[in-house]
Amino acid sequence: MKFLKNVSILALMAFIATTISCGDDDPKEPEIVDEVDPVVTITSPADGSEVSTLDATTSITIEYEVTDNEEITSVVVDFDGTQVAEITDFTDFRVYDGEQVVTDVGDGSHTITITATDVGNNTATATSTFTKTTTVPYTPLDNEIHYLPFEGDYVDMVTEEEATTVGSPGFAGEGKIGDNAYQGAADAYLTIGSTDFQSTMTVMFWLKLDVTADRAGVMALSAEDTENPDAQNNRTKGFRILREASGDLQIFKANYGTGDADVWLDGGDFAKLDPTDGEWHHFALVIDETTAAFYIDGGLVADQAEQLAMDLTGCDALSIMSGAPRFVGWSHFSDGSAMDDLKIFSAALTEEKMEEITGLEFGEAELPPLEDPADPGLDAIDGADATEILYMSFDTDFTIEVATATATEVGTPTVVDGGVSGKAYSGNADSYISIPTAGLLNDEFSASMWIKLDPTATRAGILTISAPGDDNNNRTKGLRLFREGDDYAQTFKLNVGTGEADTWIDGGAYAKFSASREGWLHMAITVGGGKSQVYLNGILAAVSGEDVVVDWTDCDAISFGSGAPNFIGWDHWGETSLLDELRIYNGILNPAQIATLSDAGN
Repeated sequence: MKFLKNVSILALMAFIATTISCGDDDPKEPEIVDEVDPVVTITSPADGSEVSTLDATTSITIEYEVTDNEEITSVVVDFDGTQVAEITDFTDFRVYDGEQVVTDVGDGSHTITITATDVGNNTATATSTFTKTTTVPYTPLDNEIHYLPFEGDYVDMVTEEEATTVGSPGFAGEGKIGDNAYQGAADAYLTIGSTDFQSTMTVMFWLKLDVTADRAGVMALSAEDTENPDAQNNRTKGFRILREASGDLQIFKANYGTGDADVWLDGGDFAKLDPTDGEWHHFALVIDETTAAFYIDGGLVADQAEQLAMDLTGCDALSIMSGAPRFVGWSHFSDGSAMDDLKIFSAALTEEKMEEITGLEFGEAELPPLEDPADPGLDAIDGADATEILYMSFDTDFTIEVATATATEVGTPTVVDGGVSGKAYSGNADSYISIPTAGLLNDEFSASMWIKLDPTATRAGILTISAPGDDNNNRTKGLRLFREGDDYAQTFKLNVGTGEADTWIDGGAYAKFSASREGWLHMAITVGGGKSQVYLNGILAAVSGEDVVVDWTDCDAISFGSGAPNFIGWDHWGETSLLDELRIYNGILNPAQIATLSDAGN
């Protein structure tokens, strides 16, 4: 019986063993089928690039990326045919950002080869060949304290130190001087120490403009703004170079602090560049103990004299290609432009010395002729024909025709030869004619006149119908037609008072004309129908929004040829240009009428 019991136990064990062994035939997980090769990209050093260092040997950081549709299993890095790394452990099996440092790289041509393998045993290879050269030690120019040529690195050739990078700036792959240049990027810039900066200094560099940014900081040496840590804008110390949009152009400005205040170098139209021109432009800022000058392409665009010296207290770092971190209160962040050949001197270089360094001619800036603006294509109010209720021809004197009013001379206005069709009004800073408004002001009002610009005046009042005010700048009643600008361009503007407030009818670029324009320019304004309009040379240059109704309360006189007496708070004094053919209408001049009037002088 014991024998049979043992046999039964053995049979049971055999059955269990057979059952377990049958489990080896269970279905296995399906193998991954991958027929797509991985992708390998070497980002640095770029193929065909040159790395120049002051040392005979250097360390090279290889940066690359591998991607695969399924799973990366291996990445092998070879340098000049020798394997320097193999990576088989990946956190993300589909994307790998690799970085490998190779030391003791000497002069000559070197080749990087990176091979990636995926789970399907597919392979891909990328190569990059670059050249390492040893730079001859740089001999600084007289008083040169910093020089960054940006030839594939951010090394200062004078101090032999590398600038600190913030964010991820790059290289342009081309340069104005040499083969490469700094390339700006969002939230990226460089910084260098400034302990050797002096209050007398010169900064010089080249820029190839980025077309996307509407403003940026190009360079900033500022003290910390402890009162505004998140929007720093302390301009009382150091200096800043910046750019901002001006229509389709970019205007460049410089600013420096004298301790308790700041000084602006704003060249206006002289400092405007077209960011789409694809050209390299040279910039120079020169500051000494009492004066400062800002140059673009050798042209003096702005200067200041008899100012206090620049104060560098607390200015411990220069930001290059951004206003950050200490000049961002007006959003002058990183500049995406390319910069090349940055030089800084602890002396105020002469124009002759800057010519020697750059090969440019330095001197007074010149501007191209300003063309008459184009038609902006605005919709005009096309009402009934307006009726003329006042006319002054100025052919003999200041007699008013059509209306029965009498003009009063203030100061010494005169009539002179050379008018549109005879003589013309000629005034000066303290002269105008005053006309009572009785019977001339209506809900619908229009005026027409001609002007031949005096290129020496920068601003003036042309036609003013204002109510008195304590500050001689009450704009809540009546209207004011005036011009302002500089000796390059003049912009015409209309301001209308609606009772408690005022409205601007400013055509901007469409109302901007050359200050040295030799011919006659026709001007017409209309008020009524809920809008106000400005016509220049027969073209509608500006129109207000809806519901603009003029308030004539206390407007008892028309000043022709000046802003005086009630609109001089901004120095819009007497018009020194020639004026002619003043016409006032009861009604809104329509486009056909204005076309007829503007053709009369052409």
